[in-house]
Amino acid sequence: MLRWGLVAVTAVLLVITVLMFVDRFSDDPPTASPMIAASQDAPATATDTPASGNAEPETAAPAVTREQSAPATAPLPTAPAPTEPYSPPESSTLTVAQFVERPAAPMPVVLGQPPESQPKLELARQTAQSAPFSLTSPVACDLGRNCFIQQYMDVDPGPAAQDFMCGHLSYQGHSGTDFRPPNLKAMRDGVPVIAARGGVVRALRDGMADVNVKTLPEGAVDGRECGNAVVLTHEDGWETQYCHLQKGSVSVRKGQIVQAGDQLGLIGMSGKAQFPHVHLSVRKDGQKVDPFRGLDPQVACGGDYRPLWDAASGQQVAYQPGGILDLGMVDRQLTPDQAASGEFSPSQLDRNGQALVAWYYVFGIRQGDVMSISITGPDGNRVFSQTLNPHPKDQAQYFAFGGRRTPPDGFQPGTYRAEVQMIRNGALHDRRGVSVTLH
Repeated sequence: MLRWGLVAVTAVLLVITVLMFVDRFSDDPPTASPMIAASQDAPATATDTPASGNAEPETAAPAVTREQSAPATAPLPTAPAPTEPYSPPESSTLTVAQFVERPAAPMPVVLGQPPESQPKLELARQTAQSAPFSLTSPVACDLGRNCFIQQYMDVDPGPAAQDFMCGHLSYQGHSGTDFRPPNLKAMRDGVPVIAARGGVVRALRDGMADVNVKTLPEGAVDGRECGNAVVLTHEDGWETQYCHLQKGSVSVRKGQIVQAGDQLGLIGMSGKAQFPHVHLSVRKDGQKVDPFRGLDPQVACGGDYRPLWDAASGQQVAYQPGGILDLGMVDRQLTPDQAASGEFSPSQLDRNGQALVAWYYVFGIRQGDVMSISITGPDGNRVFSQTLNPHPKDQAQYFAFGGRRTPPDGFQPGTYRAEVQMIRNGALHDRRGVSVTLH
């Protein structure tokens, strides 16, 4: 009996202890801290600070004896401008020449969107790093037909100038590649400049006039040699810069994300330019890179390179060592500036005009090149034929014309065809023709 009594007392004490334990912890207040809503501020924007000196001055093309102009090219379609994200105010004194010295642009912010839907630029950079860096052609035109690469980056370390193929399509200190239309009319019709690779707009400028720098007072574009321009930053320290854009054509905003092929502006002649073109510069970690040679080329020129162009653009940007830019037929003599305007290549002429003249512009003409010109009438007979002496020197551009005066009874009505040939080292290098109807 005593044993059962001890068991009962023990059980009662155990129950009381458990009840006391439960009661103690059930009365404690919650200890978690209250939640406080944190503000979602946009990332801070780096202040634009002017850099000292001109990091990207572009030297003007060598002076030319004459120039050239071409039949009008049809206007190219204009891509719609992308949605414009927030763009912080830009210093009015900032020049494109100073862009190289500035820090990389911060992550752009799209107003009105929650943080989770903001552009994931860093993720895009990490993904892109798994593939080689490549570029597309920066112009929406047909290279070799209605636009041309006139000058390449100077790869000669000394006072001379050479392009990547050991040719002469460059000049001392030229830091990029020049893509041009044949004449000013083609420029005014509009040749889109497009992003050669997806990236972020780091800096831009617009508002400079499209004029030949030779017509301006000396020093008029100092500090603004690049003219109207756009600078894009890409992954892993790469940048591309697009100079000499047409006034009022820049179609992007600072901080905007663009894709390869998006329109940035139109080819122009702003800044230190003597002909309409876009100057493309490529940089890696601030160092200039020739896109035709790629990174760490083993030789200065004529080597086996790993160019930056992608497979599709590699064919488009094939090296053309000079050629015929433009030609036309008119009924009078004309000046180089008139030809370069693109307004002097009509399809019809009066058979009783002053004369029948064929004119042409060439780029990259070499010492020893031979130019010939001929005009054939509707009956198949030659109206005019001329072969010039071997050219005396290398020139960036050259203009010439030839023809005959109108006979007393006028030219025979019908279609006349002019043909221009460029002969190099005894072989046909380039040939183009144009026709006009006399009535």
